[in-house]
Amino acid sequence: MSRLTSQIVCWNDQNTCGQHKWLLSVVLICTLAIVGCANLQNLSSPQTSASHTLAMSSNLPTANLGKTYSTFLSVSGGLGPYHFLLAGGTLPPGLNLDAQTGRISGVPTLAGTFEFNILVENESDWATRHSRSRHYVVAVAGCESCAKIEITPANPTVSSGGKIQLSALVSNASNSAVTWTASAGTISGNGLFTAPVAKSSVTVTVTATSVAQASSQTNTTVEVAGSANLAISTSSIPTAVKGIPYITSIDATGGHPPYQWAVSSGYLPPGLQLMASSGALSGAVTQSGKYAFSVRVTDTATHSVQQNLALLVSDTTVGCGTPKYNCSRTDLLPADPLNSFPNVGNLRGTGIIISDPSFSNRIARVTDADTNPGVLYRTYMAGQGGSADVNIWNTDSTLLFVQDSGGWMYPLTFDPVSLKAGRLYVASFPSVGGLRIGAIGGWSFKDPNILYTIDRSAPILSKYDFSDRVNPPTPTQIFDFRSGSHCLPSGFTVTWSNVGGGSSDDSVFAVAYSNEGGQGSGVYALAYKAGKGCTVYNTHTGQVTGDWGTQGTVTVPDRFTIHNVKLSKDGNWLVIVDSTCFSGTCEGPFFWQVGTTTVSTCGKIGCSGHWTEGHTTWINGDGSPVGVTQVAQYETGQYKARNFSTPASPRALVSRFPTGLPSPFDMHASWNNADSADTYPFFSSTWTPGSSQWLPWRNEVLGISPIDGTVWRFAHTYITTVSQRFSTRYGIGSISQDGRFFAFSSDWMGTLGSESGSFSCTIGTNCRGDVFVVALQ
Repeated sequence: MSRLTSQIVCWNDQNTCGQHKWLLSVVLICTLAIVGCANLQNLSSPQTSASHTLAMSSNLPTANLGKTYSTFLSVSGGLGPYHFLLAGGTLPPGLNLDAQTGRISGVPTLAGTFEFNILVENESDWATRHSRSRHYVVAVAGCESCAKIEITPANPTVSSGGKIQLSALVSNASNSAVTWTASAGTISGNGLFTAPVAKSSVTVTVTATSVAQASSQTNTTVEVAGSANLAISTSSIPTAVKGIPYITSIDATGGHPPYQWAVSSGYLPPGLQLMASSGALSGAVTQSGKYAFSVRVTDTATHSVQQNLALLVSDTTVGCGTPKYNCSRTDLLPADPLNSFPNVGNLRGTGIIISDPSFSNRIARVTDADTNPGVLYRTYMAGQGGSADVNIWNTDSTLLFVQDSGGWMYPLTFDPVSLKAGRLYVASFPSVGGLRIGAIGGWSFKDPNILYTIDRSAPILSKYDFSDRVNPPTPTQIFDFRSGSHCLPSGFTVTWSNVGGGSSDDSVFAVAYSNEGGQGSGVYALAYKAGKGCTVYNTHTGQVTGDWGTQGTVTVPDRFTIHNVKLSKDGNWLVIVDSTCFSGTCEGPFFWQVGTTTVSTCGKIGCSGHWTEGHTTWINGDGSPVGVTQVAQYETGQYKARNFSTPASPRALVSRFPTGLPSPFDMHASWNNADSADTYPFFSSTWTPGSSQWLPWRNEVLGISPIDGTVWRFAHTYITTVSQRFSTRYGIGSISQDGRFFAFSSDWMGTLGSESGSFSCTIGTNCRGDVFVVALQ
């Protein structure tokens, strides 16, 4: 069985997955619901002939709540028998997949729309084994004649060991009785819930099922507050600036919430207020200086504790911005963007600048339907092919490139003061002889005018010089990876490539190649060093060869094909994600010290999730979501840091998490601003789908300290989370090299018009997306 590795990175925003390594043993293929993935090929191994290509059912029938459902996934191609596996998403509750027959059957117990991926693999020998994954959507229609149940109070909170009376209102049934169940604690026949005794907060699911119709049920969640000793967890608060809106939270743990807050001694700075019910400290200070005061928190059991705090108020915003970001929020208070939703225009709106109502940071719209006058209404995205890790900004934030849904790259000018952007070479570039997205490597870390590229079809490293802002540049070749016997084999024909990026001194560039098929078929990992040539790691033979460095057999027994590669910013380490395993355990990703035979792996020690690279530090989301969630296999998932040289020794970063952070919670990291000591924050745009409660960190731009795990909050991304385009669905973004700006993709809650040119659109089907830039303070 092929192993599941992905980076959720798609060429043309759809058809190349990468950099999210789950712990299952399958290959996750990009969601085919995303328009344009029709050309997706088998990613687990090279296709040897058309007769071996697996094809699956394109659609599944609609199901009905409470009624028997049965359908078979038809498969053609390859050599049977076949094996079926749920490779992502969730089947409708009540339905099951038969791994041998491909039959999906059962009785649906919940109405709604359910998305999932099914992977099929033929069970032949390795030489003829192939796999294919397909995305499906099954709608479970509601039952008009079924009982309807409503639980009150909805989503209550109760203290550890406490009790709360729940009621169920049943309609559309002659018998109004229900049976109660709870995932923890106990609940009586009349709905009296007794919470479990817990030292820390836990979430319990309570279910009411109709006695008249067992298929009709509904759930509510009960937050159980921990009974640990009451304590104030906040020991310091961020610096304020005179006249600038300020908000932070003072947090407590343990005891019996809800809490009540008060100033117990000293005085708050004039203009600030402490909210008694939440512990929020907010306002705009009218006088600079240093203010010392004490706060007291009291729980419902009348226990109270105090904490001494000090707030420094400066006269200017000198302390704002990189690398401390003293003027941005670090609190864990909800910030609902829909309470004051800013208008950024419709099909057109480039140049509109708004201030995020919850964070006070400016956001500029830098693309619209007229960004390419020759091709109207396309979606524009930050990043490259869905990756947040690509360096799309030049050194001084005066140039960046964006991608459209047709696969073209567009260089934009950007004014760091006014936040105004404009397209370079509108008439002729890239429309004529320009750059396809597969060729981009990233901006230079040394020269603000240089963009490095590695061609997708010809293995050539080149650069573009944008010094002339009037006439489009032509590429200058730096190195041909076929030029010597110590690089790619003679007659090598590229069928797939993946650019690993460049080092911060512009001296080392990395790439992976295949001449056998698509992603997951390559075995050549290469690193070019200026003035020396290339070094090559063949992941199938385990041999390192090249023009420089040590040659010989690598230090690990694993042999595999390559899914994708990423280079450390010091140019010394290449992170290689494996795909098909030939021998060994292949518990990647693998860390190759370029130019040597040293290869190491972190094995099973929390190496999953989206990741990003510093100079000597690798940071990954470890299963992404961040923090404890209700999904059992991700209960320890959060950002972790580790040295490239010792990847088996992770260090957890974040210590403070919002209460009740929903699952799934997805983060795509970017660290193009990393300093040589890897102390500057890395950045992430988050993704959490619809919820009845708008929680902190949900669909926001965050900065995370790699030293102490501080999380800064800068802006909402205003994503619907259901865009048909990958980058706008997940709010993919990229931090500028100077750390002053973050560009991100958004469909702006479906208000940017349709990709067909209409002013209105259907969310999740044809709504446009654009690129926005937030100024980080």
